Amino acid sequence: MSEAQFSVAGKVAFVSGANRGIGKAIAIELLEKGAKRVYAGARDVRSLNNLISHYVERLVPIELDVTDASSIARAAEAARDVQILVNNAGVLHVGGFFSKDAEENMQQDFDVNVWGLLKLSRAFVEILKNNHPGAIVNISSVAGLGNMPMIGGYSASKAAVHSMTQGMRGELAQEGVLVMGVYPGPIDTDMAKSFEMEKDSSANVAKDLVQALLTGEEDVFPDMMSKQIGKTYAGSPKAIEKAFGEYRG
Repeated sequence: MSEAQFSVAGKVAFVSGANRGIGKAIAIELLEKGAKRVYAGARDVRSLNNLISHYVERLVPIELDVTDASSIARAAEAARDVQILVNNAGVLHVGGFFSKDAEENMQQDFDVNVWGLLKLSRAFVEILKNNHPGAIVNISSVAGLGNMPMIGGYSASKAAVHSMTQGMRGELAQEGVLVMGVYPGPIDTDMAKSFEMEKDSSANVAKDLVQALLTGEEDVFPDMMSKQIGKTYAGSPKAIEKAFGEYRG
C-alpha cells in the first residue's frame, strides 16, 4: 500500500486507551498529521478533557471498556465512518508464571490485551472493509517476541497479539485493510514506571507508527531498543529468548 493510497490526512481513526501514554500520543499525532477525526476510547471520558479542549470537534470521546461486549458494540455503532483502528488499550501485571497471583493477573492481561483486542477488531472489521482502504494497528511489544519472566503473563499476551496480527493480516489481505503490528520497547508511560531502564517517549512511538502507516509498513519497531531487538530477532529468535529470560529488571 503506497503513501498515495494511505495518507492519514482526511482519514477517521479510532484509538482505544487514548487518554494517556502511547494511545494519547497516537491520537495527537494522527490529528497533527491531518486526520479528519479521531474517536478516543477510554473507560473514563473525563480523562480526555484536555484533548477535547484542544482539538474540539475533531476529537470525539467514546466511553470504552474493551472487556465489556455492550461497551464495544456501542463504540462501533457510534463510529461507523472509521478507517483506522488502533488497538492500544492494555494492562501489565508484574510477576512470573509461578508467582502468588499469576493466574488472576494473567487472566486480566489476556482479558484486555488479547480478548479485548480481538472483540474490538471484530466489531470494526466490516466498517473498515466498507470504508477501505482501512487499517488495523495492533500495539504489541518486544516482550511478545520473547518471554520476560518478570512479566510472564503480559509477555504471553503480547505473543498472542503478535500471532493474531499475522492471522488477521492473512485474512484481510484481499480486503483493502492493512494490518500492522507495533512492537515498542520500554516507553516512558505510567505502565512502565516501575522499570528501571532507559525509555523512549510515547511521542516518538506515535511518530514512527504514523510514518509507517504512510508507507504501508507491516511490522513497526518504533524506538531505538526495539529496532535493535527486531534486527536480532530476525536473525536469531533464540538469542532474544535467552536475553529476555535472563532479564530481571
